[in-house]
Amino acid sequence: MSSKLKLCVTTIIILGITYLVFSVSTSIMLDIRSVIIFTILSIVAESLLIPTPGESAISVSFAVNLAAILVLGVPEAAWIACIGVMVRSVKHQGNYVHILNTPWYKTLFNGANILLSAGIAGYFYIFFGGVPEVIDFNNLFLPLMTSIISYVLINETIMSWLMSAATGEAFISSWLSNLFFAARDCIFVAPLGVLMAIAYMKYNILGIFLFLGPLLLARYSYKLYIDMRRIYIDTVKSLSQAIEVKDPYTQGHSMRVGEYAVALGKRLKLSNKKLENLKMAAILHDIGKIGIEESILNKPGKLTEEEFDKIKTHPENGYKIIQDIEFLKDVSEIVLNHHEKMDGTGYPNGKRQDEIRKEAAILSIADVYDALTSDRPYRKALTVEQAFAIIEEGKGKHFDAQLAEEFMDMIKEQGSAEH
Repeated sequence: MSSKLKLCVTTIIILGITYLVFSVSTSIMLDIRSVIIFTILSIVAESLLIPTPGESAISVSFAVNLAAILVLGVPEAAWIACIGVMVRSVKHQGNYVHILNTPWYKTLFNGANILLSAGIAGYFYIFFGGVPEVIDFNNLFLPLMTSIISYVLINETIMSWLMSAATGEAFISSWLSNLFFAARDCIFVAPLGVLMAIAYMKYNILGIFLFLGPLLLARYSYKLYIDMRRIYIDTVKSLSQAIEVKDPYTQGHSMRVGEYAVALGKRLKLSNKKLENLKMAAILHDIGKIGIEESILNKPGKLTEEEFDKIKTHPENGYKIIQDIEFLKDVSEIVLNHHEKMDGTGYPNGKRQDEIRKEAAILSIADVYDALTSDRPYRKALTVEQAFAIIEEGKGKHFDAQLAEEFMDMIKEQGSAEH
């Protein structure tokens, strides 16, 4: 564990313990029965995490945490959220992960994070006029929204600090990239939390069971969405691998191009949607080569004019293959235009300058750079300096000059970081 990561984890754990000691010492009366009920609900909700691609996951437990704030206030709601996170048992990569087989510092960090997030959210709710056990719809909006916003901001700030310390990614970049999704998820389940609080105050434990169904339905809807995305990502990767089987020299090319393109897109502060499209386009940009003979793809010598004309059909072929797939419509346009050039000498349509989408222009540079620095049937890989010289020569003619400069600066910075 790096010193930055140790500092982050240690700081959050100390802050969490400090808040816990303070809250316990100042707590006056406890509704033990309600605390136990909401704690069990929090553990169950946290144990129903939905894994997403990567290391993250979606949880509907915020509905329970919000209901606890509305019914019990702080610090009880913060304790409940903390116990739910620390005691949960979730399935990850085929194994169940729980407090007994998780590193102690990870368990404490997660507990401290949610303790601080829920605790501060509860204080904001009360500060702006919210009263535990009293839901007045005429005055609910402001305390409720400030509570949700503070919860999201605190939680995302802590997690972004952790990710920045762990991966070296810029803090603000990590914070901005995850903020929208965190806010969306919390706002999506917040109405369930309000309804759950109302049901509990009116019908007691029976009211909770009435809203377990909608809560589980929300979780099921999330899971269907994540499963659908996982299936389409796997499909895209399979299509990419079909090309690499035909052309072994390009093995790993599409994934590397995707990494370069997305890194440049992040540097240019493209939206998450555009970054996702860019990654999919990179994986699929050569899919049109599936209809080209292997003898041409793997030819060690110079291509004839007729053979090169066949190669030049692959962007349009790729476009035709994926254009009718609903979730790849935007991606298909990027695939179609990734060999267009600024001076209009590219293919298939001879587009120039602003006629070429920025994502396609980014993909073009990433594609050329990886092709130049990789072994091909007709030559050995060039050095980074040789590739830069070719990109420099093509600035304003083949490549967007500003994007080319940004790309080369990015590669230089990555090289310096590696050294």
